[in-house]
Amino acid sequence: MLQALIDAHIATTEPVASKAIAEIAELGVSPQTVRNVLAALHERGLIDQPHTSAGRVPTDRGLRYYVDSLLRWQAPSGAEQAEIEARIVDGGVDGALREASRVLTRLARYTTIVVQARPTAERIRHVELLRLRDDAVLLIAVTEEGRVQNRLLQWRGAAAEQAPDERTLERTSQRLDALLAGHTFAEARTALLAEASSHRAELDRLERKLLALSAEGLRASEPPQVLVDGTGHLLEDATDLEHTRELLHLLEEAERASELLERADAAPGIRIFIGDENPAALSERGVVVAPIGSGGALGTLGVIGPRHLDYARVVPLVDLTAQVVAKVLGRSGGGGG
Repeated sequence: MLQALIDAHIATTEPVASKAIAEIAELGVSPQTVRNVLAALHERGLIDQPHTSAGRVPTDRGLRYYVDSLLRWQAPSGAEQAEIEARIVDGGVDGALREASRVLTRLARYTTIVVQARPTAERIRHVELLRLRDDAVLLIAVTEEGRVQNRLLQWRGAAAEQAPDERTLERTSQRLDALLAGHTFAEARTALLAEASSHRAELDRLERKLLALSAEGLRASEPPQVLVDGTGHLLEDATDLEHTRELLHLLEEAERASELLERADAAPGIRIFIGDENPAALSERGVVVAPIGSGGALGTLGVIGPRHLDYARVVPLVDLTAQVVAKVLGRSGGGGG
């Protein structure tokens, strides 16, 4: 009976009357029996009755039980799978994630948020130093995921001192490349400081300064890139407009928006958060989240909808989209809901 009630509530978004539940479920029992069962579900905290004359709605606890124990997933159709695979192609991490956000918004019909992995969590594949002008050197770090991170190193010294020449930069670039490949940004900074200290006697003054500046440049953690699509859906299903406006403002701030999904990194596979299981900004929402790539190496993909969003259809769509992105970009992982 709980499943029949929640199925009807998801389909209509309205409170469900006991008579309608009996008809939907084809239970073949008296209205009094239906009312007795509903009263028992209410006592267990699984359903609520907004008004004495209204029908019933599921609580967060009821929706959690429904998702964990009663729901039958609805696999994406052949057309949906074909569209996802056709739209998400290997155009680099940024392009693939942007297309994933767009196609998932269209198919799920809810707001989609994609948070790219923070640069500090990625591993470095190649490092190079380039002279920009007399007082600045550009540190270029290419990650294993193919993302390019640029750091401007200001060459502040004696008034007449200029940034190193190309030969010195090339020599130091080779040292950095050999030393930092395979390390995260945080590990790279530690390795640079250790290198400058342990080989101080072997390095000339310019190289020591370059290593120190490079270590300082790698300290900075850029905010993650956040892609949000379909925010109009938040207004369509809003029950509290003021709360929804606050959420929209939050989604405009990359650092704060990324925090909404950061708990998804704590466990593998797809995650579902309902109502108060979410941070305060999402306490009126249902959120489906999947890491992209093993351990979320590429980022996190999520769908934000009402508490009663169509979990049966949306969860497999999020799972498939995350898996396709990971496959296209050569990283295993994704879902396994």
